[in-house]
Amino acid sequence: MVTTASPFLWLGNHRALDFLNTEQVQRGARVDLLPDLRSLVAWCEEAGFLDGATAGCVLERWEGSPEAESALEEARQLRSALRVLIERPRAQKAPAEGAIDVINRALRLDAGYTEVVRARAGFARRVHVQIDAPDQLLRPIAEAAASLLCDVDPELVKRCGNPDCVLYFHDVSRNHARRWCSMELCGNRMKVAAHYLRNRNG
Repeated sequence: MVTTASPFLWLGNHRALDFLNTEQVQRGARVDLLPDLRSLVAWCEEAGFLDGATAGCVLERWEGSPEAESALEEARQLRSALRVLIERPRAQKAPAEGAIDVINRALRLDAGYTEVVRARAGFARRVHVQIDAPDQLLRPIAEAAASLLCDVDPELVKRCGNPDCVLYFHDVSRNHARRWCSMELCGNRMKVAAHYLRNRNG
């Protein structure tokens, strides 16, 4: 079900940030990459939160339904809440309780279970997903958001250095010196612009 021409970017080094990055700026306008249930299911599948068979069942059962629209609205609320919780510490504001409530509401959704299994390097988690309502798609996304907020140094959660870009990433570079969402999208563009300004002013 996953196509090679994916519209999603996987450059955040954390699934919660990859989810946040489903809202982008393209040609100067904000673009939502999750306009419908099919796109949300595709994102969850590419993120490794759903297998292909479960993804197909979700679409067959709920695509175009009021439940799907409700789940999409909740997904957008979850994304907005995560953005608030990431941006507020930068602005030295107290976290908004409403944003925390949105994430906790998604965490309370029952969407299957996790078990520990033997793996080559020791042990691994295996998630068994059971979707009885489309909003349960949000549970693993909320788990990722909780992991980001609780386990990742907020100083290493960075917004791209291009002021026109809204993408975030977890900086895991050796010296924590990463500045751009990616060199291809913004890094080279900003370096060319800086070079032009230096030559013009020199």
